[in-house]
Amino acid sequence: MKLAGYIGDGRTVKETHDFRDLTAEELKQQALYKSVVAEARNRLALFRVLDENHRDWSEFLQSLLHPGPLDDEAVVLQLERRLLNYLTCAHHIRQHFEASFQQRFRTDSSEQKKYKMLLDGLTQASWPFAFFLDYRNCVQHQGLALGFFKRKLSPTAVSLEITLNAAELLNTTKDWPRSKLAASKGIMELVPLLREFHTQMMQKYSGIVIQTLFAELIPASDFYKKLAAEVTQKDPRLTMALRSGEPTAVDNKLVFVPNDLFAELGLAGVVRK
Repeated sequence: MKLAGYIGDGRTVKETHDFRDLTAEELKQQALYKSVVAEARNRLALFRVLDENHRDWSEFLQSLLHPGPLDDEAVVLQLERRLLNYLTCAHHIRQHFEASFQQRFRTDSSEQKKYKMLLDGLTQASWPFAFFLDYRNCVQHQGLALGFFKRKLSPTAVSLEITLNAAELLNTTKDWPRSKLAASKGIMELVPLLREFHTQMMQKYSGIVIQTLFAELIPASDFYKKLAAEVTQKDPRLTMALRSGEPTAVDNKLVFVPNDLFAELGLAGVVRK
């Protein structure tokens, strides 16, 4: 197997170049990491779904910032749909990976302690993260998630008010074990809270998942990034790939591998340590 580079988009390859044979150690690493990466692409795609849900929410909010009247009832319905989709997806991600973790490490007390410590650390470091873990359970009681919404028009600007009332939430349920929600929080702006929660999910919580379930992704990322750097140093136009078989063999073909693994997984900002 050779280190190679190509020009194209992966589906249409316009030009290829071979550089050198992989070393025995590199062949060993490639054999190990290809299955790790394949599983990660499948399982971690849930975070890309979450990111798409947040983008859908954000873009709809942006679409409301134009002059002219709108049907407020229809707007609220669309906001509720997007917010519930997002919260449901975030909850599904946590359930999925926690179930996977329990299945893999149910008899390993040290790993159980490590996961709890990482998750507790995140909830303590980010109140919005802790709040939305609790809030999703609150939504189960009240059905809808949006809280108060008002669109304000003036001669020069359009603004949105989307808020949650801490006292009203506490009347819905007293169970806020992670965030310790208190009435003193008063009126809370939903949009920046959700934005911060999403950042924590995409960067910190995904990092916890990688550390506890996909630890080999970190050396895999470093391995492929090093090969990619070698190829682009020779020709910046090229995307790194591998080539199996001999140049004249019928089964000679490019093997597409990650160049920037975490970026290709949709987790470019993930905190890996």
